[in-house]
Amino acid sequence: MLLAFGLLLGGCTTYSAKFANLRPQLVQGQYDAALATVEAESGSKDRLLYFLERGLILHFAGRYSESNMEFSSAERLAEDLYTKSISEGALSLLSNDNAISYRARPFEMAMVPYYKALNYIYLGRPDEAQVEARRASLQMSKYVDASLEGIRKEDGDILQQVRNNAFLLYYSGMLYDSDGEVNDAFTAYRNAAVAYQQNHSILDVEVPPSLGQDLERLAARLGFYSELIQLKKDCPNVFTKDGDDGLDGAQKTPKDYESAVRNKGWQAGHGEIAFFLEAGFVAYKTQIRFDFPIFEGETYSDSDYWAWEMYAGMGNMQALVRGRKIEYWVSVAAPELQDPVGNIGGARVSVGFSGGHAVTHQVANLSREARITFDSEKPTIFFKTIARGLTKYIASREIKKQSDLAGALANLFGATTESADTRSWLTIPENVHLARLSLPAGTYDLKVEVLDRQGHALHTETIADVVVDAGGWTFLSRRVF
Repeated sequence: MLLAFGLLLGGCTTYSAKFANLRPQLVQGQYDAALATVEAESGSKDRLLYFLERGLILHFAGRYSESNMEFSSAERLAEDLYTKSISEGALSLLSNDNAISYRARPFEMAMVPYYKALNYIYLGRPDEAQVEARRASLQMSKYVDASLEGIRKEDGDILQQVRNNAFLLYYSGMLYDSDGEVNDAFTAYRNAAVAYQQNHSILDVEVPPSLGQDLERLAARLGFYSELIQLKKDCPNVFTKDGDDGLDGAQKTPKDYESAVRNKGWQAGHGEIAFFLEAGFVAYKTQIRFDFPIFEGETYSDSDYWAWEMYAGMGNMQALVRGRKIEYWVSVAAPELQDPVGNIGGARVSVGFSGGHAVTHQVANLSREARITFDSEKPTIFFKTIARGLTKYIASREIKKQSDLAGALANLFGATTESADTRSWLTIPENVHLARLSLPAGTYDLKVEVLDRQGHALHTETIADVVVDAGGWTFLSRRVF
């Protein structure tokens, strides 16, 4: 019975292996096949991922209303999972972490308002997009806080530092701006500037040049010149040098800034295009196996102590086992993050006449966010993995005292249920690039040249009939795999 239960729970196929066909199906535009894969392979504990994957596949398929229904279901479930106590933990100690309902990582849930807002824009419902703008700036920090509660304080310093998502703050600011909510837009732009200044090196992203220009434009409109002075001091990477603004080093009064930036607004009769290029696939998890020793003469009554001791000694196994006799080696499975090797460097966007072009900047790096999150959680993951191995071994050792056969079956149960938790949202991009173009009102065919990391064109596509309204915003996105 134990063996049958173990085979039922564990198996040997990891989540990422089960969904090996999903990414190739998206690359080939086989959206119905991708939906079928999600339907067939998702388990009862993967329900949140089921909604997230379906939401994004439906977005790519242009089924925007259905996409938002799935994303809303994901948000409700995520909220429910994070507010309830984890009652599945005991079962995971007997089997593996796949017995616990998946709780999305912070960078994953932060992307949900981004896609929902795009869906509403494409559906011609800008008011709903504004609602998502307000959520976008809160999702990342909310779920970072929830994740930090589950790890040691010393492991979460960098994760804590990036809790304010610069890209989503900027995105929400543009959505406010497009709706005429200029005070909210300035606040979001200011918070984005602080976050980019603090974290652009850690996240390996570029500070979008348009952010400083947006801040200057709204500061002039709102008369926030003192705030602009302070921002230029605090966030030098966000703005051009003073000399480029017509300000020398001695001119630092609000009156001087008022004179310099009062003409920073858009040209009369022009509108703004915000183009997002989502590239590649985010880092994903695979399974690794490692062994740790069981020592003779130890009772392992304090499994937490021994789990941290063994984790700490893994880098120097000789020191860990010196002077101790090893009774048994336990083999366990843990996740490992595979960083992507994508070759997309961005895009060149043009409208076919002189001066009407822009090059994208990498404004979000989801794979880097995934790495920061995983590295923050890794000590706790490995601690739990070792503790689980200890629990299984101690149980089999006690059973063996009663019956050799029962002990052997218990060992077999431990082996068959040992599988790493490799679950993640597989279809989100590796990174996001942004280009901004200011154009006279009209209808345009937008030429998008996708570039490799050396700046060479990989392929070109045309987005036809892009409408630009005077004083208005046009949001566009494209995904290249």
